[in-house]
Amino acid sequence: MNKKKVYIIEDDRIIVEELIKIFTSNGFEAIALDDFKDDPELMEIPKADLIILDINLPGVSGYEILSHIKENLTIPVLVLTSRDKLDDELLSFDLGADEFLTKPVMSNRLIARAKKLLNIYQKFSDEEKIKDLILETSTNKLTYKNTFIILSQTESDLLKALIKAYPKTLTKDELLESGWNTIYIDENILQVNINRLRKKLITIGIDDFIITVRGIGYRLDTDKL
Repeated sequence: MNKKKVYIIEDDRIIVEELIKIFTSNGFEAIALDDFKDDPELMEIPKADLIILDINLPGVSGYEILSHIKENLTIPVLVLTSRDKLDDELLSFDLGADEFLTKPVMSNRLIARAKKLLNIYQKFSDEEKIKDLILETSTNKLTYKNTFIILSQTESDLLKALIKAYPKTLTKDELLESGWNTIYIDENILQVNINRLRKKLITIGIDDFIITVRGIGYRLDTDKL
């Protein structure tokens, strides 16, 4: 299963190291910003599942970064700051923060709030992600690095099922149910659609991603991404 990626925007190296330790020990992938700019437009914010943001930062206000993130990305932001005034909390929420915690914070409380935000966003997200591959299920747009293609509804449904099941192998019946809401479909139709999906994936630089498991069904091989 893919680890959830946490992006930490914090200038205190001791706190950064502690946060990375907390999140990695709880099964997350954690990375930290190490290049602060005066303009949030110039800051590179990588694709992440959750952002931990301090307000007191060098060069640029954490409030500016928060506003920039919420205007451009659909990512939950947990503000973690030493500021404990009500005005700071209210302003953070006004700018779109999803959670506000003050330092110091118990690690189990931080992880619990992080998981809660991730669960909330997952329920309302229309994206299925696996490494650098992103499927927007509302539009059937499939993005890989800097390229994208549009899938048919059936292709999108099949790929979505495979991504959600990864690393498990899905049986042919499970895929038929995912693509056509019934198992009473000729298996040749499934194979035809899988082959079409494979050909479309090749056009964006992905080959041998959907693996045939003889006598069972199909699974994904993320080593190909």
